[in-house]
Amino acid sequence: MSILNRPSDGLLSVLLALHRGVLAYGPQSEAGLLDLVAPSSVVPDAKPDMARKTLTRWKQLGFFSTDDDGVVTLSPAIATVAPNDKDLLRAAVLRLVLAPENNPAFSLPGDDDQEKSKASDATRALAWVLAQDPYTFPSGHKNVEQLQSSQGVEPTPFVNDTRWFGFSEWATFLGAAFTSGKFGLVPNPSFAVRTALDEVFGNVDELAQTAFFTRLADALPVIDGGRYRAVVEAQTARPWRTHRSNEVSPSLSAALLTLEASRVLRLEMRSDAPTQLLLGRAGRELRAISHIVRLGAA
Repeated sequence: MSILNRPSDGLLSVLLALHRGVLAYGPQSEAGLLDLVAPSSVVPDAKPDMARKTLTRWKQLGFFSTDDDGVVTLSPAIATVAPNDKDLLRAAVLRLVLAPENNPAFSLPGDDDQEKSKASDATRALAWVLAQDPYTFPSGHKNVEQLQSSQGVEPTPFVNDTRWFGFSEWATFLGAAFTSGKFGLVPNPSFAVRTALDEVFGNVDELAQTAFFTRLADALPVIDGGRYRAVVEAQTARPWRTHRSNEVSPSLSAALLTLEASRVLRLEMRSDAPTQLLLGRAGRELRAISHIVRLGAA
């Protein structure tokens, strides 16, 4: 299974429609839910294939649950999200995509195209893209394909343009990137980082950089120091830049600076404290930080 392969495994828009169907009408039989979302009066040939494929995949990933009678409900992780809280829904879906049980290919390499790979393809793509220079990241599948080829990354994150277009949609929804009419997809995980701040800070409102980045990598394993990121970096023969241990990748640096500009975080440099260097375009050093202070709710 590949959640990036939209013709075979469903669409984000259909997932959202299925979600709204259960919210509006309550638990449904699979046939009943499909008829709500893709009625025979609308769907060509009365075959709701895309809705069925989307439902199947997201049952496997834990968005939906079914009982012994085949009645479809929202899983506990999704049912607790308020109906109109889109940001919390995005955060919950991100956690499902990154969950260890949905990424078996990282413990069983080489299974990305198999049914059991679940969300591994999306996770691999996220980890690779967030390791790139966001200021020069290419637009369009052709240029991205050239970049992954030049870096010798194997398995390749994007085997065709279908997966690239699927990734562009999912990366934006999951808060790992944003789209720009001028630049295309821009890797910047500021939303994803913001959703992890409760887990990272716990009951405190400031952390030394070592604790902050360690906890953040545990919460978002596709960023610097995360276990999925480490696997993908080891599978990249010629990365655009090898970061030192005291450096923060440009994409994560951009996310932190975005959150500082939004007054969610304050990045401080205190004397006589260990530091990390935020990097900008082409790996240029921007500033050193020693502590991260939380100012607002995630």
